[in-house]
Amino acid sequence: MIKNCIDQRKEIFVAKVKSYFAKSEYNNLLALPPIFRNIEIENKEEVIGEYMYSQAQKHSLPMTKNDRKLTTLLDTNGQFMVFNNYYLWLFIDLGYIITDYKAITVFEKNTAYEPFVGTTMNLRIQAILAGSTKEKFYKLIIIASYGYDTLNTEKFGKIKMLDKADTFIAQHHPNHIGTRRISASTFAVQIKPKTATCFKSIQSGVFTLDNAKYQYLNYIYNFMYKCLDRQRFHFVLADTDSIYKAIAGDRAKDCHQQFESIVTYKQFYDQHVYQYLPDPNKDIYDYKKILRFGIENE
Repeated sequence: MIKNCIDQRKEIFVAKVKSYFAKSEYNNLLALPPIFRNIEIENKEEVIGEYMYSQAQKHSLPMTKNDRKLTTLLDTNGQFMVFNNYYLWLFIDLGYIITDYKAITVFEKNTAYEPFVGTTMNLRIQAILAGSTKEKFYKLIIIASYGYDTLNTEKFGKIKMLDKADTFIAQHHPNHIGTRRISASTFAVQIKPKTATCFKSIQSGVFTLDNAKYQYLNYIYNFMYKCLDRQRFHFVLADTDSIYKAIAGDRAKDCHQQFESIVTYKQFYDQHVYQYLPDPNKDIYDYKKILRFGIENE
């Protein structure tokens, strides 16, 4: 269904919605909730849990202010959140229910970046083959071209070095973000500025970040969950562009067996595995193919 939507439509959009996943879908989703968002969390025991709350109290961490944390959710936490169409379509396929919407913005779909990314990626691969440090340079160019301003949060907070008296005053400012002790009488205080400069378009940042999540979750829900024994792998750690999995494979084989010992639907696995993962029988051009997954460590 998702592929047909992507192929047929000439427009793409972002929507600001309130929504949730039906409880009947929880067993399918709880291992890795699909909504990746940075939300404000109250530092209360009933919210963050007994262990985290007791550790914060033990180490005298400030608990009066709310914190913003990247987390995974099964609903929009009672707030309006912005999603692009690919991310939203995946949610709907997984049983997503939209209860309200605030805004929809439509853009014309284009592939203007494709020649640039393809050329730069080929240059990066050539640098890798030549053992050149230019590989990191080309990698940085690609990252910077896709919403680096949006990802770079450093400019959204100014840090000042203050003494105890000025720190006390700064912590009462409505734009205060956080404080860290540097020495007995010196503190690093982070303040949120009133304005920030961003040279990338907002839609570039929104689509870049959500498209990454779409590719990532599509691999999990529409490949891993459909052909692997879910009782024999576990998500250890997840971020928006990487994931660590523990696999209960064949003890007689080494650590490079990947999923081969936990496949439950072999025909589907064989048909689709190299649409996502690199083919070991091919070269580095396949390993570094755009919109693919690479294996960093085993």
